[in-house]
Amino acid sequence: MSKFRQLIRDTGKTTAGFGFALTRQSKTRHILVLAEAATAAAATAAAGAGVDAVLFTGASSDVGAVASAAGKPTAVWLLDADRASVQAARDAGADFFVFDDGRAHASSMAVEEVGRVLVLGADHDEQRLRSIAGIDLDAVLVTGDPDALTVRDLLSLRRVAGYAGAPLLVASEQSPSAAALEAWRDAGAAAVLVRGDATVLRAVVEAAEAVPAPRRRRNEGVTPSLGLRVAAPAEHDHGEDDDDL
Repeated sequence: MSKFRQLIRDTGKTTAGFGFALTRQSKTRHILVLAEAATAAAATAAAGAGVDAVLFTGASSDVGAVASAAGKPTAVWLLDADRASVQAARDAGADFFVFDDGRAHASSMAVEEVGRVLVLGADHDEQRLRSIAGIDLDAVLVTGDPDALTVRDLLSLRRVAGYAGAPLLVASEQSPSAAALEAWRDAGAAAVLVRGDATVLRAVVEAAEAVPAPRRRRNEGVTPSLGLRVAAPAEHDHGEDDDDL
């Protein structure tokens, strides 16, 4: 399992901290923040701003230096990925890679011990989304404009997450507010991807820390921003679930 996937699974859980070890990162966060970084210096600045992971947009051969500088799970853009490039990125320190399923070679899916994030374009056809569910993905990358969020936009995102069977990573076109992050989270987003300097990134991290926990009821989940009732996610951590069958 990639570190990025583990971060997604741990989202919303309280992280323990002791004395001076208690930092910004120990705050419970209900949506992750990823930063684009083209250099090692940018990765270092992003980590200092408190982001959870870094997406390196430079040459994949430099991913090791960037991952070391960030000290965070680091991804690499490999839209035309093949087995060799994915293996090289993994061995250099990449935790996951971002690919285009219409360009990446099928052999890239055979590399183990590395996460995968698929770039979803404009084609949101149900058949295509269902086919995506057959790939073991950490997340699906979509774009979003926090300044132009409509109910239809959020319903579309929820549909993508539902059919694709993977959480969403929303590449934000602008610096999102806490309200926009909460809406995206409720529509199926586990993380947001942003670009900008340390000041911009720090503001987004603070907005993410202000996002409240999802509101839930006993037998149903509620989407606060949309007012929709949806089936609550199944829990498989308790033995009593099997006793009821």
